[in-house]
Amino acid sequence: MAFDATEQGFESLVVEAWPTAPHIATVGSCCLVGVVTDETIYIANYGDSRAVLISIFRSTGKIAPMQLTTEHNTALDTVREELKASHPDDPRIVLQKHGVWLVKGIIQVSRAIGDMYLNKQEFNRDPISPQFRL
Repeated sequence: MAFDATEQGFESLVVEAWPTAPHIATVGSCCLVGVVTDETIYIANYGDSRAVLISIFRSTGKIAPMQLTTEHNTALDTVREELKASHPDDPRIVLQKHGVWLVKGIIQVSRAIGDMYLNKQEFNRDPISPQFRL
């Protein structure tokens, strides 16, 4: 819900800035949030950021990393399948270019705050640069 609210706020900013700074529709960011309370860790990930918990065993000096999140990146089969399932009428939703899987042939990350030109057709037109057009 917090990511949705942030996305809506950013979209409002893009709408407001569109007449004078349309390139803002091509800006996006991943987000990773961690909150620690008492003995509980809460992690939220949106994009291809990664949270890793590192444990150090004092008796042996051994370090044990444990990944706490899963990236939203088209390098993962599950992400590609999710995209195909949620966009069944778009055969170009995931394309492979030079051995790398990309959303719409453009970007590896499948979720991000912003990048409105990818999410909303009204921001994928003039006056943004043709390199961002689908």
